[in-house]
Amino acid sequence: MLQASRLKATEGKPLTIAGASAGKRVRCSPQALPVYNELVALANAGNYWAGLVVKGIKGLSAGRLQMDNIYVRKAEQLACGRGVFYLVLPGVTATLEDRDSGAYELMYLQADSNYMQMQEKTRKPGLWKIDKDLNTNPKFKSDGLIEKEKYRPVVISDRSSDDLLNIASSARDDLIKVDSTIQRMVSNSGFDLHHTPGDGGIIGLKPAHKALANAKSTEITESAILLANTMYKARNIEGVLWFSDWGGSGVLTRALQVLAHEKNTKLEKHAVFLNRPTTNSSNALKLAKELKLSLAGNGGTGKSTGLRPSEIAGNHLRSPITGKGVLDSSIFGLSAAGATFGFMGVAPTIGGIVGLMGALYFVTTTARSGATQLSGKKYK
Repeated sequence: MLQASRLKATEGKPLTIAGASAGKRVRCSPQALPVYNELVALANAGNYWAGLVVKGIKGLSAGRLQMDNIYVRKAEQLACGRGVFYLVLPGVTATLEDRDSGAYELMYLQADSNYMQMQEKTRKPGLWKIDKDLNTNPKFKSDGLIEKEKYRPVVISDRSSDDLLNIASSARDDLIKVDSTIQRMVSNSGFDLHHTPGDGGIIGLKPAHKALANAKSTEITESAILLANTMYKARNIEGVLWFSDWGGSGVLTRALQVLAHEKNTKLEKHAVFLNRPTTNSSNALKLAKELKLSLAGNGGTGKSTGLRPSEIAGNHLRSPITGKGVLDSSIFGLSAAGATFGFMGVAPTIGGIVGLMGALYFVTTTARSGATQLSGKKYK
């Protein structure tokens, strides 16, 4: 349980909430203090969500401001300080100022105390236990902890408004084909599901400093912070497979970024697999290797290649396959074309070095007939 003490307000003066003896000093304004104290009280009572938020705020003392996928700087200067920062944590709206004294001052804080209840209603990101019998209702994991079993698979779903069981059923079809051990585990005890609610899948991933550009980007960041905390707490469980499904690759990528900033955090007992990613897989796989994660799947590729344009972009391209992005990409690339065609059972030499427009035409027309070879349906 997170240990923290409630502070008494001093009229008109900010109070130090972290870094009093070491690290960067973090102060809280009198206006924000009542909300902060309420979060501390919830954390001390064992509330997982509140504990995560308080820990994130106190983490500023250790220089977490550089972890830009959580703390986002606004490009403006203050007469009395060096800038304004926004705090991105699940269910929290906060504004901080970077003072000339070197301290961070929490000026504004609003927290949704009903966040966990909204998670349980699948209206906010959360972790769920999926039973081996898909007729059994999923169980919400309020503590954010996966089942403590060896070779535990955890699916990170795309953003979806579909029923959890429909998501689980669709993902399960591909999950059990990754490895025979995983198949046995799923058959015997099911798997865990990290769910991100919302309409429309995740295609592409905005840079971290644009995480507050819109509500969807913020939701992805919130979901990723929860996932990163789940992954960190599971680091000593042997053989965990983190299996992102479709746009879930975006949530996993952001979570890996968070973990990469944690000193000495390694997940060498775990593996990762991106199933038909719709965000650039190179970033995720690079971060996975830095964290000592193994790459699952045939040949240790760590990913599977789908047929839709968004999936091809997620696997191979750095520019979007729409409008100007198509015209700016003059070549598809031999390795990319080979991976796509090879997946269909067509020799890479047939494609050779194929122009982007030609490759897309092949995938969206001729190759479309082979889509039945891919297992699982896409949830909505």
